[in-house]
Amino acid sequence: MAIPVYFTEKRYSYHIYNWQPTFFGDYQAADPQTAFEENVQQLYAKGYDYLKQEEYGLALDSFRQLQNLILTTVHPTLPIDSYRRPRFSFPMDATMVDALAAKVGTELKAASISSYSLPDAVIGKAPFPDPVEKKLTLMASSGLGVSAQRLQMTDLVSQGLAFAANNDWKSALGVYNKALQVTPVTDQVARASLTHDIAIFTEKSGNPTAAAQQATTSVKMFADAKEFSGQVTALQTLAGMQVRAGDANSSGASIKQATDVVNTQRLFPVNVGTASVAPQPRTAFSVETAGDTRRLVTRTSAIERTAAAAPALRFTTPAPATAPALMGLQFMTAPATEKTFTVSTALHGATLSLAGDATANVKSYLQTVAASSELSLVLAYNLNYIDIVAYLPNMYFYVLPMAIGDCQAGLGNFSAAEQQYRSTLVYPFINQRYEIVKLWTRLAETYLELGDQAYRNAKDNSAQYADAKAFYERIIQTGNTLDATSPLYQDAKFAGMKTRVQNFINAGLAPTFADNPEVLSKVLEAGVKLTQIQRGLNFFGFSSTYAPPFSFEYLQNTAKYFAEQASRIEQRYIQFKSAAESQTLQREQLDQQAEVARQTVVLEQRGLAETQAGLATAQANLNYANVQRQNAVDARNQFNAVKDQLLELTELEDWANAAAVDKDDEVQLTISGYSYYNSDHKRRSLVIQDLSHKKSQITNNLESGRLDREVTAATQYAAVAQAQVADAQARVAIANQRVAIAQLQQRNAEENRDFMDLEEFSSRLWYDLAKQAKRLSHRYLDMATEIAFLTERAYNAETERGLTVIRFDYRYTAAGNLLGADTLLADLDYFTLDLLTTTRSKKAPVKRVISIADTYPMAFQQLKNTGQCNFQTTLAMFDRQTPGMYICKTRNVELVLVGVTNSTLAGTLRNGGVSAFRRPDGSTITRMYPADVMPLSAYEFRQDALAFRVTPNDLRLFENNGIETQWQIDLPPAANDFDYNDLLDVQLTLYYDGFFSPALEQSIKAAFPTTGSATRAFSMQMTFPDELFFLKNQGQADIVFDESLYPRNQKSPKRSRIVVKVTGSSAANLKLRITSQNHGSELVVTTDTNGVVEGAAPTDPAGALLGESALDKWSIRISAADNPALAPGGVLSLKGIADVMILLDYDFQYR
Repeated sequence: MAIPVYFTEKRYSYHIYNWQPTFFGDYQAADPQTAFEENVQQLYAKGYDYLKQEEYGLALDSFRQLQNLILTTVHPTLPIDSYRRPRFSFPMDATMVDALAAKVGTELKAASISSYSLPDAVIGKAPFPDPVEKKLTLMASSGLGVSAQRLQMTDLVSQGLAFAANNDWKSALGVYNKALQVTPVTDQVARASLTHDIAIFTEKSGNPTAAAQQATTSVKMFADAKEFSGQVTALQTLAGMQVRAGDANSSGASIKQATDVVNTQRLFPVNVGTASVAPQPRTAFSVETAGDTRRLVTRTSAIERTAAAAPALRFTTPAPATAPALMGLQFMTAPATEKTFTVSTALHGATLSLAGDATANVKSYLQTVAASSELSLVLAYNLNYIDIVAYLPNMYFYVLPMAIGDCQAGLGNFSAAEQQYRSTLVYPFINQRYEIVKLWTRLAETYLELGDQAYRNAKDNSAQYADAKAFYERIIQTGNTLDATSPLYQDAKFAGMKTRVQNFINAGLAPTFADNPEVLSKVLEAGVKLTQIQRGLNFFGFSSTYAPPFSFEYLQNTAKYFAEQASRIEQRYIQFKSAAESQTLQREQLDQQAEVARQTVVLEQRGLAETQAGLATAQANLNYANVQRQNAVDARNQFNAVKDQLLELTELEDWANAAAVDKDDEVQLTISGYSYYNSDHKRRSLVIQDLSHKKSQITNNLESGRLDREVTAATQYAAVAQAQVADAQARVAIANQRVAIAQLQQRNAEENRDFMDLEEFSSRLWYDLAKQAKRLSHRYLDMATEIAFLTERAYNAETERGLTVIRFDYRYTAAGNLLGADTLLADLDYFTLDLLTTTRSKKAPVKRVISIADTYPMAFQQLKNTGQCNFQTTLAMFDRQTPGMYICKTRNVELVLVGVTNSTLAGTLRNGGVSAFRRPDGSTITRMYPADVMPLSAYEFRQDALAFRVTPNDLRLFENNGIETQWQIDLPPAANDFDYNDLLDVQLTLYYDGFFSPALEQSIKAAFPTTGSATRAFSMQMTFPDELFFLKNQGQADIVFDESLYPRNQKSPKRSRIVVKVTGSSAANLKLRITSQNHGSELVVTTDTNGVVEGAAPTDPAGALLGESALDKWSIRISAADNPALAPGGVLSLKGIADVMILLDYDFQYR
């Protein structure tokens, strides 16, 4: 069986859930310029996360913020926080498409091509088979790319750098020469960069002369291309080569030239400081695993940028000329003319060229997407940061308004939602295969909601149904036609949808029609509501006069049951939603804990590095202490080795200085009174020698002590340094343990988060459960509301209170659309309160048996003749017997056919459905009830009570109908096996109850008339059988109309109309002679072809008897002379007469 084509329509959605950043983003080269694209997709995903959580206000804020961000890219003066002004609507004008398309072209031209750097160890070298390679190439070409020539250039340069990394200079030189051959002559910067690196490879290969020439060529090429930063680098490289070649003069000239370029081209940095108008950068910290810290990436939130150029090298002074550096891919950036943007799909995909008129190219690409039936191409904005740039016009003009419309619908603002949905029609590149279908569906849903709101609010007021009808007819009109001016069909973009709906109508609105059920259901639902409105039915499909066939108590209990179910499920919804929110919070906390744990590992690793540095310092201190101690010991040993010699030499030096004369000529010195030295007549040279000895001895002793102390201090310091080393080693060990603990905590935090993600009852499942619970709660609430409406109708039918308590919609409340079911329960309980507080008397049961033969003789005769009759019971019939009764409600009805004993009785007793009731004030009201039909059979209420148990929940047939109503009895002759002449009477038994009012009793009695009129039918066969026998055998009969034949409450009856009807084969043209005792003279009358003699007017054949007392004696005579046709052979034969019936209408006075 082929899959219907509309299945892909059902797969399309502009909603995204659970979007996550690139999982292997660690291998992607950082690019600060992707901040704008990243913000776009993160705001987009965050908004739908809120939408999934039914946080419509937050979702609306996110989507408006994204609208603001996109619009600010083309209108920089627009405040970035304009979305905070709820009354401000972002413009939706087709003229803005060009501006956004131009912005897309600028962004894609400026965007860097994503590059990935995987470790060489994980990269395989074996090629794939061609079929596999073809499939992979399709995906590899997706996204932002360059021409095949540019890819070949960059691949060759990358190979050359790989060879250079392994010191394979000749192979690197060969690969670079190939790269130079494929590089366009017009790309001077790339060729200059390649020539520069070729010069370095040539020098490393052993040819410095050729290398210098190539470096000089590179300098000239950079200068011609006006790429001055590359020129400075090439001059530095050339200067280094000249130094290594021993040409100092040329090297100096190259350095001077580089310095001149730096100065003339102002290649020096500028610290903008606080004068910058650009947003402050945000620093993002990222750690791959514990113990492996990646570099910090600084990104700015700026959203304006120009086309990327080769990075400029800035100098204050030339760098050393002896350290050459390869340029590699630094100056290999592809120009915008070589860039393309491609979205690959399973079929064809689409490519956007950035060469030439970017605006026109972007619009052409968007047109391709609009006409495409490939779902993956239309949904490509759900991919990565760069891909989303190409879809900015689509996001601004379609995706975001649709999403905002969903938020408004979720908030109950359907008019605002409609405005947002319709605003997308200005966008010329809406996809006809998916997006226009989704737009039509959303608009149809909105019109149904608006129509339902108006329909519910109208209740039973059919005059207000027009508002709802106007909304429904935007989908389909009452006569199954389409309104060409409807917003769903007016725009040319809806032409395809209009055709589909028209085809559905032409197929007779068959539910099996082969098309998208989401589309068909909207048409059918609107059609059903319009049919209800056309028939004057309310939202629930009931007329304003409808009364349910169930008791009020049963309906109230049923409505309460449904409402309690709705309330219970609503509580579960609250629990599920709380669990989801708690789970979300817990997930965010685990994310934070994992991030804190990762940063803790970084901190502990830095602490480890610090302790290791401290250990190195302590070890250096220990080494220094040991050196100091050894120096102190050496100094002491050296001093001890020469101190005696120094003492002796000092004594001799001082003695020699003092012994300038012969000893006999020296002065004799006498010194006394001192503590440490005295002399008595001692030569001066000896005194000085003694003093020098003592002083030197003291000095030597002090120096020895000092050196001993230094040795001791150095020894102790070495011990302290040793202890510090031990302490530092302990700290290093502790730091290692702290790193291990931090890594364990990080792993534990990440495993906790991962375990939570693997839990079956995740936040997403809780949210899904909450949504399902909400749907079930609304379903029960809708059922409860409809039954509550019937409860109100049943209560009013039983009490005639006319209450309008029940609303038609309990979904929307002031408490966040919650507690609607509880509000409904309170309204249902109000009926009980009203019943208890307004009932002032007890109900009185009444049974009334009505003889059809006596009360409605003509109807009874018609029943006998045709098997059908109609009659009406009136309030006046019951007022004489039970005056003062009001709101009389039928409880049960029985019909008894007197004279018929055949069990094959078949027929029906019908009620017209219109009943009249008397109110306590004496006025009457009319109500419409379902026209009940009671089958007539052998069933008897009392005898068959066990077989047919009475359920108090169900109303009996005719229950709650009024006692003044229209009745119809049907006894089809074809269905009954009995002689209708055997039917003596039909007795209608009414069981009813009502309230009694003494005041009403007095008013009714006071209004009783003193006279009345009635009808009596007399059948000689039934009433005067003996006289009928004499008439048929002797041709004469005497009939006495005495008081026993009339109701006892009537007196002085006077005839107002007489009808004599003869039945049988001899009834036509039969001449009768009637003599009335009251009239006194004989009347000769002849029956018509139907056997009837009419006496309704004085001029009628029997009119002479009018106005006389109905208490009379008649003599009826039939003679052979008057009827020769009945006397063949002269003998009268009246066997052809079956019966003679006399119908009297008469006026009377009440006793």
